[in-house]
Amino acid sequence: MFLSNLLEKLHSLKLEYLLPLPLLLTAFGLGGESLTNILLSRSHPIINKLQADTQTVKIRLAANVLLTEAEIEKEQEFTEVELKTANSVLKKLIFKIPVAELSKIKAMIAQELGVSGEIEIQANTQIQIRSAVQVLGILAEIEKKRRLTKVEVNTANSILKKLEFEFPVTELSSVKAMINQELGLSHEDAGMFISYRVKN
Repeated sequence: MFLSNLLEKLHSLKLEYLLPLPLLLTAFGLGGESLTNILLSRSHPIINKLQADTQTVKIRLAANVLLTEAEIEKEQEFTEVELKTANSVLKKLIFKIPVAELSKIKAMIAQELGVSGEIEIQANTQIQIRSAVQVLGILAEIEKKRRLTKVEVNTANSILKKLEFEFPVTELSSVKAMINQELGLSHEDAGMFISYRVKN
C-alpha cells in the first residue's frame, strides 16, 4: 500500500524518472573507478626534451650603414656586441658571440653580415650589409609624442640576436608598409610575426 501511494505521488509530481537514479549512481561509481584504473595504468610515451613549435620567416637584409658606436661587453660564456648605426632606418644590431678574442669576433660578425674579410668595429666605419635573417618575432612600438616607431626584430640566427629600426611614421598603415618594405615581408608573414604597441 505504501509503495503504491509513493508511486502515485511520484507520478503526479512527474518525478518517476528519479527511481533508477540510485542504481545509476552506484553503477557509475563502481564502473568509473575501474575505468580510471585502466586509463591510468596505460603507458604513455614521454618526450625527454621540450619541443616548441617555433616558426620563423627568412628575410634578406640589405643596408649601407655607418657605424657610430660599438660596445663590446664580455660575459662568462659569450661576448655581446652592440653596433649602433647612422644614415639608415636600421639603428642597432646586437650580437651574442661564444668567443672572446677580438679577431674571431670581427670575423664572425663579418660572416653573419655577408661582408668579405674582417670588419672594423669602430666609429665612422661604412658597412654594406647583405645578410639572411631568421625572424622569430617583431615588436613595433609607435611613439606618438616623438613621432616615430621603434621596431625590434628578434632573430633565430646563430650570433645576430636582435635588430632595431626607427621609422619616422606613426600612422599604423604607414608603419606596416615601411616594415614590410624594409624587411621584405609578405602580408601574411607580417600579420603573423608583428606585434604593435602604441605609446602616447
